[in-house]
Amino acid sequence: MPRWIHPDFDFRPLRPLFMCIISNTHVGKIPGVSAAGVTPEFTFYTPGADAELVEFNRIVTMPGLPETPGGCPTPGIITRAALSLTGVPALFVASGLDKKPAVPYVELGGAAGGDIRYTPGVPEAPEILEKAALLGRKVSALSDCIFIGESIAGGTTTALAVLRAIGYNGSVSSSFDSNPIELKSEIVRQALRRCDSEPGEFRDDIMRAIVEFGDPMIPCALGLLKGIGSTTRVVLSGGTQLAAVLLLAKRLGIEGDFSIATTKYVAEDPSASFRDIVEDSGWNYYVVDPGLERSRIPVIQAFTRGFVKEGVGAGGAALLAGILGVTQERLVEETDRVLMTVELPGCASKA
Repeated sequence: MPRWIHPDFDFRPLRPLFMCIISNTHVGKIPGVSAAGVTPEFTFYTPGADAELVEFNRIVTMPGLPETPGGCPTPGIITRAALSLTGVPALFVASGLDKKPAVPYVELGGAAGGDIRYTPGVPEAPEILEKAALLGRKVSALSDCIFIGESIAGGTTTALAVLRAIGYNGSVSSSFDSNPIELKSEIVRQALRRCDSEPGEFRDDIMRAIVEFGDPMIPCALGLLKGIGSTTRVVLSGGTQLAAVLLLAKRLGIEGDFSIATTKYVAEDPSASFRDIVEDSGWNYYVVDPGLERSRIPVIQAFTRGFVKEGVGAGGAALLAGILGVTQERLVEETDRVLMTVELPGCASKA
């Protein structure tokens, strides 16, 4: 096992599959919540554009590359690099997605998540979960190890809201270099006031907590875990949003061969509780160092300073590359190449 992956991943899949849930929530449009878009309005386009980048290395439905207001690119460039080097297929799953991508994907339906300050987050959560469970049962027959990532701007805030609603006090990470945790906490307080409730009031009604305070990615991920169960190994590929999903799966009694992989940029984030949340879920985690300080491109080096950190399954995709023999150096080189060759609307490439 490469030294840039810890601990050792003791399984070498013969038929790995990478899945990514792409969703929208109106929480992502609240100014200051998410850096997954040049402006809050652009965050609705980011998940679909991430899918296009990973699938085609070409952006179709967004005016430019998904990036932060400061120009740091989407972590989808890491995912694209890892899957290109390994040849592992990707399957995108749309759950509550308003802006559709120009790539093949599975549609689970549902509306974009609501602004939880004023409306329920995802009223269709039970239906989404059951549809995703059916999909999980199907894909489990196709693979011996499924890596599941996500792309949803604003998802750490909704994850925080659900955690607070069930009485869990862990913190979440952020795509900003400085975590706007007070803004997120105020949004959560407003959402709880909307329901005339206190933190922990939904500890015995997990599904209602998701309905009121969650986003469409959460029931989709839980449904996939439920459907896959113990038939196939699952590695959730992401940060504190998917760590929260693991904790919710435990509370819902969903069982299986589950774990989670994330980048060291999330695992070492002092403002977030990634390790604590996963440990409380009872499953294992893997920390991957993508080595982006080796990049020749300053906006990619910005990941090492806390910008973006994770998303689009980057940590899990990098883990998959490592266990299939890709070196850290080669992954960084390919990540650089992806950014410099991605086709954008109106021009031949980023270069």
